Amino acid sequence: MSSNSSNIEIEMIENMIEKKIETKLNNFFSIYNTNKIVKPKTNGDITIYELYTETLQTSLDIIDDITKLTTEDYNYSNIYDILLREDRKLYVGIILIIISFILYFIDGVDT
Repeated sequence: MSSNSSNIEIEMIENMIEKKIETKLNNFFSIYNTNKIVKPKTNGDITIYELYTETLQTSLDIIDDITKLTTEDYNYSNIYDILLREDRKLYVGIILIIISFILYFIDGVDT
């Protein structure tokens, strides 16, 4: 009998623990709604201000990555990886266009 009563007590304790965990998880999910779907921005959804700030941030990140690269192995493939990272391609293109305009005007003033 004592074995049977201890098994019943263990089951009651386990059920009580399960209910507490379930209640806490339900409270957590009600507070932090995980059903929100965050749609990533495409190139057409970006405002000019976001384009400006992200271009500046990307240029700073590239400079930071290149300075870290000088302390490590210096390899051209590492520079390509830094410049052609998937989230940077648009901003690197904008930076290259700005640099080309600057070089064009410098060359025009030189002659």
